[in-house]
Amino acid sequence: MAIDKGIAIVCADLQQVGGIKHVLLREWTTADGIVYDSNAHLHEITSIKDASDPAEWYIYEFKSQEASMTVNATKENGSTSFECGLSFMLPRMTSEKFAELQAMQNTCMMAIAVDNNDQAFVLGVSDQYVNAVAASRSQTYVSLASMEGGTGSAFTDDNGITVNLTCKQYELPREYTGTITYYTDGTPSTIYKAETTT
Repeated sequence: MAIDKGIAIVCADLQQVGGIKHVLLREWTTADGIVYDSNAHLHEITSIKDASDPAEWYIYEFKSQEASMTVNATKENGSTSFECGLSFMLPRMTSEKFAELQAMQNTCMMAIAVDNNDQAFVLGVSDQYVNAVAASRSQTYVSLASMEGGTGSAFTDDNGITVNLTCKQYELPREYTGTITYYTDGTPSTIYKAETTT
């Protein structure tokens, strides 16, 4: 792709807000199908499906204004890689939360981070270096990098754990332009889910 456009800044860009409002996670499966927009200028994903079509995602809620996404690019020997991070804080440590986090340890995941400007960025999915041998995942995937937290010592201290996810990919995160449908009823016992459709 050659450079053939400039970048204009509009008023909405100057009025943007920071932070993440939704974190969606799912495990790569053998039947996953990703559709990348054919227009290189859009850098978007238009569809994420699996055998159940649409793909099912799990919603991870977090303490307000504690979630963030980072992108760091480095170039070595002519190859650029992007280290993408997703961090969120789960308040109040419980065995149920620990059980879900335990399952992440050896899982190849993909993530969608919906920011407070309603843009949904996909992490762990890349059109570059797709793994043609192991169809169960791309060579790019999200994994658990670290967790940190505790009970604190004072009554006013935070009790919770911060989850740090990471992925190394060979293109910037793409925006998901399909529909995200959320299924929740606001009770802690609910399995919080979402689906992606075109």
